[in-house]
Amino acid sequence: MNTTTGNLIIRIGIGLLFVWGGLEKFIEGFLGGVGLQAMADMLKGSGLAFLGDTGTYVLGAILALSELVAGILVLLGKQLFYAYAFLAFVMIMALVLVHIPSGKWINIMIHIALVCTLAGLAINNKPNRL
Repeated sequence: MNTTTGNLIIRIGIGLLFVWGGLEKFIEGFLGGVGLQAMADMLKGSGLAFLGDTGTYVLGAILALSELVAGILVLLGKQLFYAYAFLAFVMIMALVLVHIPSGKWINIMIHIALVCTLAGLAINNKPNRL
């Protein structure tokens, strides 16, 4: 195998993870999905209640759509620097708002690994002109 094959395998894994993550936030029950209302409720409980019901619902929809689009970009091998960097930022926010406060160490460790992996992939795919 060469690096192209390895990169493709990584892109498929990361891309599917975030396409799934975006879809499950939109569609309650689909692939174990929580749906937008549960996502909005989670955001309210994570310190974003000041946004109000509509604000957390809209933010949940934006996050779901952004994860879905970034996952598709990764799968297609397009705009990889921006897709990986954005997903790393989303994982940092998930760590800060959800996983560290929950104290569930396995989720914290998985998200730290994802942040580092995504940041490294972003750096490796940095465009020549930024």
